[in-house]
Amino acid sequence: MVSASPHLEQNGNAPDPGSVLGIRRLALGFLGLAGVTYALIVLGALVRAHGAGLSCPDWPLCFGKVIPAFDARIAFEWSHRVLAGSVGLGFLTLSALTLRKAGLRPQMGKGLLAAGLLLALQIVLGGLTVLRLLASWTVTTHLLTGNAFALALVLLGRKLWALADASGPDPSPRPEPATTSQKFAVVLAGALLFCQILLGGLVSSNYAGLACPDWPTCMNGEFFPSWRGAQGLHVLHRSFGYACFLAIFFAAWSGRNHRVVRRWLAIAALLVSAQIVVGITNVLLRLPVEITGLHSALAAGLVCCLGVAVREIARSPTPG
Repeated sequence: MVSASPHLEQNGNAPDPGSVLGIRRLALGFLGLAGVTYALIVLGALVRAHGAGLSCPDWPLCFGKVIPAFDARIAFEWSHRVLAGSVGLGFLTLSALTLRKAGLRPQMGKGLLAAGLLLALQIVLGGLTVLRLLASWTVTTHLLTGNAFALALVLLGRKLWALADASGPDPSPRPEPATTSQKFAVVLAGALLFCQILLGGLVSSNYAGLACPDWPTCMNGEFFPSWRGAQGLHVLHRSFGYACFLAIFFAAWSGRNHRVVRRWLAIAALLVSAQIVVGITNVLLRLPVEITGLHSALAAGLVCCLGVAVREIARSPTPG
């Protein structure tokens, strides 16, 4: 249980309702910003699916202007940049408001610093993605960092909400114990998902989405025709997709009695099921833009759900 800060109380013991409400508002602010960041990740996938990643060939301006002349592709890329800038300003504002509360600084400082570093890295990678002409390593790292930043915002919001609960009249309960096998199952699922997001970025940035044009086989009736080049990337991405599916369902079964993580794992199981179907559809329909965007949206949702589950299970004490 998070202990209440003396700065959040008045008259010695009674919590200040105004302070508790203020912390809850900050929590909702970070969670709302996580939602905007989620939309930004999906918009970024649509930018790439429309082939608009270099519609603004310079950075940070677009054709040397803050507001360029628009066509459909430029509008996609420019709106992505504007939304990204808005997320950055929103994070700085919420961070400043959080750090103004002296009682929150010790609790939130490290988390805000970590999220701020992710944001700074994401901004640099966004510029390099353009300046390096969509190099595979920049596109992939940009995707990973964006998802990590969205997860960081969710965790910041949840931590602030827990602090508000601990400062209120009904303190939040201590973390529920988790067995070693439960922790292993959830962490394994999280590790496999990280690898799968990495492979997904490499498949996209190397234009390997149709290197295996068939399903369930890859090509010409073979499941694993090659482990090299674009086709090897695609085969590896499929293989890790199946492994993620099994690992997440195993984690959901293992954690079914854990009061906190079971709901997150149940949602993750639903999302990964939908993701498998959408991935298959993406290949069979030859990468339509809408399905590609949905594929990225489900992946970002999986990162947040499973990331929360990993965080919660990691902080749970082991019985005995």
